[in-house]
Amino acid sequence: MASNTRPEAPDAARPLLHWVGATVVAMACTLTGWYLPLPFRLAGLPFAVAGFVLGLLTSLKAFGNPAAGVLKLAAPVATAACGLVALLLAGQLVFLGPALQYQQCLEDALTLRSEAACTQDFTDRLNPGE
Repeated sequence: MASNTRPEAPDAARPLLHWVGATVVAMACTLTGWYLPLPFRLAGLPFAVAGFVLGLLTSLKAFGNPAAGVLKLAAPVATAACGLVALLLAGQLVFLGPALQYQQCLEDALTLRSEAACTQDFTDRLNPGE
């Protein structure tokens, strides 16, 4: 007996699934690294760069695929987010020494006054001319 159901047409957006998955994994690793303490936080930088590159590739493939739908908006937003996080982490890499000292000072601070002193010391290290 023959079935009345027709075979499903292949989903035109299916080839994008792997690219989207790789971008999401890179973003998740970046976010996980962001919440680590400072020397280990920089481990998220390669994942942020990878997420940016994968996001660019996913965006290009999404704009070339007419069935991509909302992915044409989501992929560029994810790419921009990974790019901004990569810039922030690179900025922390530039100021790593003072930032590590500030983090240690805050961990050792017991009062609000000592926390304010840590903040003032950190500001003075970043702006030595003032």
